[in-house]
Amino acid sequence: MAGAGERTRGLTYSWIVLAVGAVGVVINLVDWFVEGGLEPYHVFPLLLVLWAAADLLKPARPAVARAAQGVAGVLLVAAGLAAGVPAAVALVRGEPVDWLDLILGVLTVLYAASAAAALAARLRSRRRASAVGAGSGTEPVVGEGASIGENGRHERS
Repeated sequence: MAGAGERTRGLTYSWIVLAVGAVGVVINLVDWFVEGGLEPYHVFPLLLVLWAAADLLKPARPAVARAAQGVAGVLLVAAGLAAGVPAAVALVRGEPVDWLDLILGVLTVLYAASAAAALAARLRSRRRASAVGAGSGTEPVVGEGASIGENGRHERS
């Protein structure tokens, strides 16, 4: 379990990440207005802001923190696919390939696959726990039960 000092240090890092991400967002906005075009990688400072904000909001507003993490995940997948799909198409067609964009696309697909697998495992675990809980009531649900010494003294037989 994390102590108070570790939690304070984590919040300090979150504030630093939030500040760095905010500076990156401002730089990308200025670049967008001056240069006139958005690139998929311009979303990454915004992702830093969203993840840091979610970390800072987690103790006070956990629902808002989960929503910020969800938005960040969707933006990450969208930006990765926006960069990776054209690079993959160029690779298939035999045209010059931006390898960084292709690697970003592959990593995005791996990220999305691992997130989908984690979600499926969580849903399967919840279904299994609810099925056991709705059964005869004699089977314990994972995570429930007495701790050692919680029910008082026990005699040996």
